[in-house]
Amino acid sequence: MAISTAERKKRVSELRETHEAYFQTEGKVNALYIPKMAYRPSGKDELHVSYFPSELEKEEDIYTEFVSIDYLAEDSKRTLYLVKHNPHWKSEYELVTSNSGFQRHLIPVSELKVVKDVTDENNIVDKPSIKKVKIIGKAVDVFNIADPEATPSSDLIDKLEEINQTLITLTKVINKFNK
Repeated sequence: MAISTAERKKRVSELRETHEAYFQTEGKVNALYIPKMAYRPSGKDELHVSYFPSELEKEEDIYTEFVSIDYLAEDSKRTLYLVKHNPHWKSEYELVTSNSGFQRHLIPVSELKVVKDVTDENNIVDKPSIKKVKIIGKAVDVFNIADPEATPSSDLIDKLEEINQTLITLTKVINKFNK
């Protein structure tokens, strides 16, 4: 059985309380916070969240976290995600219509940016460790996406340097054929 509108609003308000300190600290007092279910739509390979056109028409960044159909947190870390406003949302996000006739736009979870979780000491998870690696003569930033606070592994650096040497060799071979 679906929950009432009043109960949904109450639960969303309670969910938001967990993230309110972050919103205050970042000066996002009136941040648009819309928790959503993450699910795998039929025919898709990855998880998506869906937003009503009226939510995306607000032309604001949206903060979200994953909840059940009853608006109960599904992540014990209470990870807060950012859905960056996309001015091209009408054409870039697939429009689907539910059996009950409601239209929503699908956004792949892979496009969401992790902002923080309740176990994060700094309340912000957007400071990746960066190390410069030269690839084909250009310095490139390398960081660990799975754990932004971790130092890049030496294995990763070694593999990138190996790829760099292979690319340099291939470039020399191609240049010989072009002469």
